[in-house]
Amino acid sequence: MKFTRILPAVLTLAAFTTAAAAYTNAQYGFTATAPKGWQQVSYPGTAVVFTGPAAGGFASNINVVVTKLPAGFTLGNYETQGREQLATLITNYKFIGRRSLNVGGLPAFEQTFTGQQGKFNLYYIQTVALKGGSAYVITGTALQSAKAGLPGAVGGLVKSFAFRKE
Repeated sequence: MKFTRILPAVLTLAAFTTAAAAYTNAQYGFTATAPKGWQQVSYPGTAVVFTGPAAGGFASNINVVVTKLPAGFTLGNYETQGREQLATLITNYKFIGRRSLNVGGLPAFEQTFTGQQGKFNLYYIQTVALKGGSAYVITGTALQSAKAGLPGAVGGLVKSFAFRKE
């Protein structure tokens, strides 16, 4: 069974709401700490979004999307199908690399890639872990010209990410 909608939409956000710090999501059972100075915003289809300062008309952002998966779907399935889907959704998609890591004590992978959304040339860092039949997808996005700060911002959030005890 092919799962065709496994990746979150890429977000371009301009509106800031409340200040971000430690964040708890009771619905999806996780906690995470936003990068210092980033703001929490709401966006349909996401568990949470944090945005950094806007520059060049674009605000770097990190979003968490939780997606239910078909029974038996593996991290390897997600990675393979996800990369195929990214290539169809993101203009000028270019895969850069991947590495294995743990998120909240679970096996995960992180991939980096570039692409274009509208007039913006973007750099992405995406981390995926599976828990309880769902994919937890953490995606950081920045302008390619401003990507230097994104690994630290995403890495800090991923390191702080914890699944709450059920």
